[in-house]
Amino acid sequence: MFGSFGMAPMVSPVSMWLLRWVGWTVTIAAMAEPRHGAYPAGRRRAWLYWSLPAIFFLYEFMLRVSPSVAEQTIQTEFAVTAGTFGFAMGLYYYSYAPMQLLVGVLLDAFGSRRPLAVACLVAGAGAALFAMAGSIEMLGGGRFLAGLGSSVAYVGTIYVASVWFPATRIALLAGVTAALGMTGAIAGETLLVWVDGSFGWREVMWGFAILGGLIGIGIWLVVPRRPAWLEIRVSASREAHGSSVFCGLWCVLRNKHTWILSVVAGFMYLPIGVFAAMWGDRYLAESLEMGAAPAANADAMMFVGFGIAAPLLGWFSDRTGRRRSVLLIGTIIGLIGTIGVLLVPPSMAWPCFPLLFVVGFGIGGIVIAFPFAMDLNPYHARGAAITFLNFFQMLLAGVGQWVVGLLLDMGSNDAIAGQYSQEDFQRAFLILPAGLVVAIVLLLLLREPSRVDD
Repeated sequence: MFGSFGMAPMVSPVSMWLLRWVGWTVTIAAMAEPRHGAYPAGRRRAWLYWSLPAIFFLYEFMLRVSPSVAEQTIQTEFAVTAGTFGFAMGLYYYSYAPMQLLVGVLLDAFGSRRPLAVACLVAGAGAALFAMAGSIEMLGGGRFLAGLGSSVAYVGTIYVASVWFPATRIALLAGVTAALGMTGAIAGETLLVWVDGSFGWREVMWGFAILGGLIGIGIWLVVPRRPAWLEIRVSASREAHGSSVFCGLWCVLRNKHTWILSVVAGFMYLPIGVFAAMWGDRYLAESLEMGAAPAANADAMMFVGFGIAAPLLGWFSDRTGRRRSVLLIGTIIGLIGTIGVLLVPPSMAWPCFPLLFVVGFGIGGIVIAFPFAMDLNPYHARGAAITFLNFFQMLLAGVGQWVVGLLLDMGSNDAIAGQYSQEDFQRAFLILPAGLVVAIVLLLLLREPSRVDD
């Protein structure tokens, strides 16, 4: 069974509010959109085609963060150290990250329908393997498969948006999609707590497996094949830059600005991938003596901040044409909030609620990095550009989870029992502000892009 996290009374209303926020954002965006022929299949169909992949991303994020709620329960059940458990759970990112290089090629070569549908089925299979696991190796295998399938969700959704929406809406759609992901993170934790005492973590993962299959079938039925007009544009771009299957990836690899931006995105994502998705609940509950329920609620504030900021910052970036500036401001805000969280004493833990919201709000600017990467590369390499960026983001998240686990074990007197002090956590979490400082320095090396459409 899961531990008594008891966060459902607060997080469930928060999750519903965040869903309403996403709905309001989509409605306002749709009403404000230009009515000229910028939508190849019309506005209604564009939103329909985007909606199923976006739901896949919501589901994928629920699957991604699900072990964080049951982390101590599973670690104790399988009798492994934090380093071993962190490595096994990090296999999600070790498959997710390198797959980005192939996913970009697949999207550029075949469009989004087939890669998205198949990927959702694979993610569901990963949940099934996790549910039937009898060893830490099988748990890791389930996470590996889940990461393999999930690798297509976010970038595939953005790719769909880039095909059926005008370029002036891509950052907004990236933000709305990210907000759905944050809602999935909160809803996932809420679901896992809600079933506490009624079902075990294995039954919940079987539910995730079935849901993945249903969403995959829905994507296959709703998302159309790549249209003929897009084939013409892609072919023209390949004639100008190269005709091989991997020419898009090659263009991205030769672009030093994409490399810099990808590293920036990787360091920006660390507070979500390391703190919120793995070790944060435990640090707040045990080291800051908040108790399980308040700790889970506080941790959820990072997702709330991210979910609110992502559409707002995406809209602002589209409106002003500013990419780098929005990323820079968001990273600075995230750095201030992260340092604040690490300085909070156990005797006065309540500031973690607003501080974690601030961290999430600042990190929400990361959604701008995806249209930024598309702006920096030619039309036929857009899929490769956003997936290459996501590769670094997920790779550093997986490494970060492992490194934090190793640092905790190094400072602990009883690593097998999973007993860690506040000093152990603070020392391990120093990689978060350090990464954000590096991201700020690297952003100063970039310039605002001009959109590339050829």
